[in-house]
Amino acid sequence: MMQTDLNNSISNLATELQTWRRHLHMHPEPSFQEWQTMEFVATVLEKYGISFEKGVADTGVVAMIRASWHAPEAPCLALRADLDALPIQELNEVTYKSQNEGWMHACGHDVHTTILLGTAVMLQQQKEQLRRPIKLIFQPGEEQSPGGATLMIKAGVLENPAVEELVALHVYPEMEVGNVGLRSGLYMASSDEIHVEIEGIGGHGALPARFINPIDVGMAWIQACKTTVADKCPSNIPQVLTFGRFEALGSTNVVASTAQIKGTFRTMDESWRAKVHAILQAQADKVATEFGAKIHLKIAKGYPFLHNDPALTDQVRGILIQTLGPNHVHELDLRMTAEDFAFYSQERPVCFFRLGVGNTEKGIVHAVHHPRFDIDEQALEIGVKCLLQIALS
Repeated sequence: MMQTDLNNSISNLATELQTWRRHLHMHPEPSFQEWQTMEFVATVLEKYGISFEKGVADTGVVAMIRASWHAPEAPCLALRADLDALPIQELNEVTYKSQNEGWMHACGHDVHTTILLGTAVMLQQQKEQLRRPIKLIFQPGEEQSPGGATLMIKAGVLENPAVEELVALHVYPEMEVGNVGLRSGLYMASSDEIHVEIEGIGGHGALPARFINPIDVGMAWIQACKTTVADKCPSNIPQVLTFGRFEALGSTNVVASTAQIKGTFRTMDESWRAKVHAILQAQADKVATEFGAKIHLKIAKGYPFLHNDPALTDQVRGILIQTLGPNHVHELDLRMTAEDFAFYSQERPVCFFRLGVGNTEKGIVHAVHHPRFDIDEQALEIGVKCLLQIALS
């Protein structure tokens, strides 16, 4: 099919894309509980005669599109979308506002799922032109540890047939609709949660000889950690060490006996990641001894860093330039946020790129995870066009 015919076919699908996206947006579901979302995906795939398996890792769906001449075991390219929503109360007043109290597709996973469904429909029509089979991965639980990608990998999604490469996109409201961005090599950070419980001795604020203030202990530990990590970090390794919660329930003249600290550590080097974990524990031991307190440190290891394979990313960049034009394909900066697609990047060559969904003139400017996040729905067709050309190429 000629490029003009493909574009026309995608345009003819525009109404369905909008309908699917709005349905999904109205019915967000928590991580690993995407039962209705799974059924909706299965219904669309079944309508268009696309072979699929549902219930993968409980709420995931995996579909396959092959040409008649492809061997069943022929290696494939995988395209991935995520299904889950966030615990956010939506503040948009739109006809497709979330109907599930306290839950919202504020990270655009409704968009990702819609675009992959649209791509599936288009690929089904073009399957005899596919150079290799395409595996479509609708994955649960991207927003919650341990990350649905780990469960999908354990369920064998990268095998039978073997996945050679994976590609995924993600909404990017900071970029105007009609544009895309990507970055070769290191792109997104690993993400670890830091949980600290400090045991001091409570007492009257006017009698410091009789208490061990857990706030003083916590402040000393935080400062020691930040200073040591900053001093020892190699200059070529990006990192972030941030503490977002420090709680001790005392009062003006009441010193609490305990305090809690929560934070995050992010970096792009596994060796340094392990060293920082050791530094945090060593400083906990040291500061606890100095104050005569106890510091209980727990580090919940999260997603790894995301590495875009240079060769695959260069190929995808070329395809996107051909599809959208050179002025609409941009180089992205390093990003210290995390994404569980990174687990796939530890197993196979991947390319993870960003899809512009913003529209300043229409007031569509809010970032992901914001209760007023929304998209310019023109991005749905553009996303399908991008994934379709990547799959066909």
